[in-house]
Amino acid sequence: MHIREIVLEGFKSYATRTTVGPFDEHFNAITGLNGSGKSNILDSICFVMGITSLSQVRAQALSDFIYKQGTAGVTRASVSIMFDNRNKEQAPDGYKMFDELTVTRIVESNKSKYLLNGKNATQSAIHDLFKSVSLNVNNPRFLILQGQVTKVSKSKPQEILGLIEEAAGTRMYDQKKAEALKTIAKKDDKLKEIRTTIDTDITPTINKLQQDEQNYKMYTELKKRYKLLNDQLIAYEYWQLITSVKQTEIDVENMEIQTNEYQERNEVITEEIKQIHSEVKIIEKERNENVGNEVSELQTVYDKQLVELRNLTNDNDRLSKQLSQYKQQLTDSEQQHKQLTNSIEQLEKDIESSRIGLVELDKKVLTDTEHVKQLQRRHEAVSTGTAVVGSSSQAANGPNDDSRLTNKEKLDKYKEQRGEIAIQIKQLQQRIDHSTGELKKLRLEQKSLTSKQGTYSSMRTEFDKKKTILNQCEKDLAKLQFDVEHLKQCRADVRNDDEKMARDQNRLQQMKRQNHQLDFQYTNPTPNFDRAKHVHGLVATLFNINDTKYAQALELTAGGKLFNVVVDTDETSKLLFKYGDLKKRITFVPLNRITSHLIPKNKIESARRELGDPNSIFLAKDLVRYDHSKYETLMNYVFGSTIICSTSAIAQRVAFDEKLGLNAMAITLDGDIYNPAGILSGGDRSGTNRGPTLLETVAEMNQLEENIRQNNSNNRQELNKLERDYVQYQNLQQQVDSLTNEIQLLELKLAQNDEHRLQTEITTLEQQELNNKKELDEQRHEEKILNDKINELEKLFKNEGEAKKKELAEIEQLMKKAEKQVDLSQKRSREMQTQIKDLEMQLESQRAELDTLTSDMDTLRNTIETSTQSLNDANKTLSNKQIEIDELHSSLQTKRSRLTEYNNRIHSLHQKEQQLIKERRENELQLEKNKHSIVDLQNIVKDSVRRRQLIIEKHGRWIEEEKDKFGVSGGQYDFASMNISKMQKDAKDDKEKVTKMSKHVDERAMTLLEQKRAMYKQLLTKQKKVLKDKANIERVVAEWDKKKQEALRIAWQRVNKSFGEIFSTLLHNANAKLTSLNGHYDADRAPKDLVLTGLEIKVQFGSLWKETLDELSGGQRSLAGLSLVLALLQYSPAPLYILDEVDAALDMSHTQNIGLVIRKSFRNAQFIIVSLKDGMFSNANVLFTTKFVNGISTVSRAENVPNKKSKDKDK
Repeated sequence: MHIREIVLEGFKSYATRTTVGPFDEHFNAITGLNGSGKSNILDSICFVMGITSLSQVRAQALSDFIYKQGTAGVTRASVSIMFDNRNKEQAPDGYKMFDELTVTRIVESNKSKYLLNGKNATQSAIHDLFKSVSLNVNNPRFLILQGQVTKVSKSKPQEILGLIEEAAGTRMYDQKKAEALKTIAKKDDKLKEIRTTIDTDITPTINKLQQDEQNYKMYTELKKRYKLLNDQLIAYEYWQLITSVKQTEIDVENMEIQTNEYQERNEVITEEIKQIHSEVKIIEKERNENVGNEVSELQTVYDKQLVELRNLTNDNDRLSKQLSQYKQQLTDSEQQHKQLTNSIEQLEKDIESSRIGLVELDKKVLTDTEHVKQLQRRHEAVSTGTAVVGSSSQAANGPNDDSRLTNKEKLDKYKEQRGEIAIQIKQLQQRIDHSTGELKKLRLEQKSLTSKQGTYSSMRTEFDKKKTILNQCEKDLAKLQFDVEHLKQCRADVRNDDEKMARDQNRLQQMKRQNHQLDFQYTNPTPNFDRAKHVHGLVATLFNINDTKYAQALELTAGGKLFNVVVDTDETSKLLFKYGDLKKRITFVPLNRITSHLIPKNKIESARRELGDPNSIFLAKDLVRYDHSKYETLMNYVFGSTIICSTSAIAQRVAFDEKLGLNAMAITLDGDIYNPAGILSGGDRSGTNRGPTLLETVAEMNQLEENIRQNNSNNRQELNKLERDYVQYQNLQQQVDSLTNEIQLLELKLAQNDEHRLQTEITTLEQQELNNKKELDEQRHEEKILNDKINELEKLFKNEGEAKKKELAEIEQLMKKAEKQVDLSQKRSREMQTQIKDLEMQLESQRAELDTLTSDMDTLRNTIETSTQSLNDANKTLSNKQIEIDELHSSLQTKRSRLTEYNNRIHSLHQKEQQLIKERRENELQLEKNKHSIVDLQNIVKDSVRRRQLIIEKHGRWIEEEKDKFGVSGGQYDFASMNISKMQKDAKDDKEKVTKMSKHVDERAMTLLEQKRAMYKQLLTKQKKVLKDKANIERVVAEWDKKKQEALRIAWQRVNKSFGEIFSTLLHNANAKLTSLNGHYDADRAPKDLVLTGLEIKVQFGSLWKETLDELSGGQRSLAGLSLVLALLQYSPAPLYILDEVDAALDMSHTQNIGLVIRKSFRNAQFIIVSLKDGMFSNANVLFTTKFVNGISTVSRAENVPNKKSKDKDK
């Protein structure tokens, strides 16, 4: 098989489709200038053969095979080689039926594919095809590249031996030997594994199973003993069930007899009760005929008189209380009249004083405003350089004539007008707000009057109706008695306490807002979450300080721990983190997890003695109060490792003096911190000027909360008791008071109807409000016009230059100060005006109130006089009614004594009847109990039968077979002679032992023991087999070594012979050979048992053998290396050889000789040689010449006719 033709397209420098061929079947040469594409043809052959090492063909990636790496429009590379396959001796296996083979490889998009005779093929299939004809491109003996000949000439003896081994094919033996040695290693590992299994698994397991076998036997014996005891106990239970059934049947019969006796007695009792009922009817008839009706009628009259007496008494009490209330109201009204008179006089004085102050303020405003205007005119003069028009000229031109004013004067004028309008707008708004408030009050009053009074006739009807209701309420109220003054005093006490509590609550809320970091907010993470149980609160809220002087030191001790939230367990903290909806980062302290370091007390006492002052140092924990049962560990965690010191000197010794033996964190009362690690911090000696510390704040908050919890508890309890006792009185009194007030108001309204007065005032205020709003809208419109003018003028000023800014700075500063003074004066003036208006409105209101109060006082005096006369008349009527009732009561008592005799007889019969009923009820109850007992006993019998059946079903039929022996004296089931309690205890103990042993006893121990013993025997057999296999492998390896040495010796001899012949052909009067490194033997004279370790090249010139190749010239060494390569190729021939500039280091004559050797010694192989020397390609039959034209390689072909003729002649 030889190459006939190569087609390249887009491959490296061959951008266009290029055909190289046809090739001569023997000797082909390629020549051309450097870089023209000679070696690319050789690379294409390796490319098609599927070379994997891209560096061998001068590429880093598949894209390097494409022309200019695909950047010149060519995106793929394709190479096809056509092989002549007519020589079937050289044809590859499986392809001898083809006379021609075409192999193509294409690279596109960084992917590669192969075609064999136009069909897709894998890379491995292509490799196998060429390997079958000794063309392994990844171990290419057929490919000799530049520098390889020189490398061979410089090879070490071991490398040369490797070339011989490769040519002889003994590498196969090495591979098989390596595999065999691996197998031996595996056998050794298997032996080691078998021995390990026997030592660590089988033998200990067998020993353990033997122990388990003993335990199993003991377990079996114990189970047998337990079964015997259990069977005897089951038989005893069965026997007891039979015995109990017989006794239960006897009890049922006795209860049935007793039930019959109770039923007969109940029948007798029923008859006796009927007889008693007859007797009672006779007595009642006689009683009704003699005295019953008279007493009833007399009692009815007496009750009616009592009701009338009670009503008269209630009316009397009501009139008396009403008179007292009227007198008290008159006294209160007189006091209020006096207060209103004094208040009106004071208001008049205040208004006069305020008006005088307002006049002074207005004068000051005018003065300040004039000063501002002077500064503005001065500012304008400096700014514009024009004269400022005086006020007189402006007045002459009129207020609205702006034509003769400068822009600056216009701006000042508009701003002044805008300020005046702003004051008017504010005043109008105040008037509107005031009239709106007054209208709201008057409308509410009008609505109230309309709903209560309506027209005059409707008010009269309502007055009479309420009067009737009031009389009835006062009658009901007279029936009750209660100390109202005591209730008022108690309420006053509770109110004082509530006011104090409200102040405390306000203070507490204020402190909470100021110290929001102490507020821990969260939502319940689970339903029914107990907050009090699971969340204790912030550390800062769980203790109190003993003395506030330690507050700063303790706060520094705790630091950030004060804001940690204390929970009961870490589970609670996890729930809160996950579901608590926390609004900020929180550190939780679970009480079940925290640990602490506590300084021992003996160390502190020792340090105090050393310091000589018992009050010089304190453990921080000892300066706080807390719940020891809950928070002992917590306080140790927060305060247990810090010492509070009175002075800095002592703190320094506590932290750093090892003699004291503390070496703990020390903090002074002033807040200086001494850390044993050498860190000091302090400062801030603000003393009394500093605010309260956090702990002082928390202490105050805790005290406030405690005051709120304990506040007014005693007074409130007493008040609650009075309120409970007085609920009815309070409701009635409220109704009476309400009705009384309503009636009084109705009386006043009937005397003077206020509906017309209210409507007139409302109409007037509405008109005033409408006018004020209209004026307000006009002022606001005027203000908008002025703002537009001011904005327009200010825009003009903004565009002017800033050259005069520096000159105007001082004037502007004075203007700001003056304007600020004007604003302040105007503000004070407006406030004074508002104050005067408020005082005038208060004065007007109080004068109206005084007139109303005077009228009410006159009405009250008339009412008191009428009520006094009504009370005297009621007292006389009450006295007469009491005499009548006393007479009726005496007559009623006489009649009642006769009626009592009849009632006693009837009562005696009823008592007897009740005793009989009680007896009958007890009998019925006992009957019911007996019925239930009979049912229970019958159920016991059924249950016993069921249990007997379950015992038989559970424990087999042996119960039925053996039951006749149960309880028989002297037998196996002689229960009388058995200690049942001891048997039950023994059975229980045996059962526990069986249960306990069953967990540890392996019932499979017997089977497992046999299995392990069999496994032990199998492992011994396997061990013998492995040892035998290992010995066989070692024997085969020894035979392989022997065959390798024989094949290597033959190859050495043949290659050595060819080496000498080729070298003598290339270099006349010279010879070459390969000698062994160990012993320096020639191939023909070496001992048969010689094991080669390396081969050396020896060269002879004339009769002198050179010691080393270093004595040769470069060309001679190249010829020696090339001769050895050609000798190796001749020993293991291939159908194709590729040589790339192997003659680079040779002169023309030697190059000619190489061509002759190739033609003479390799008649059955195809050579493709790249060379630049005529001596080489002149021997070739076909010469290909490459050129590089316009960036693309081209190829031309020429035949060497004399060589073709010589070739034909040789054939």
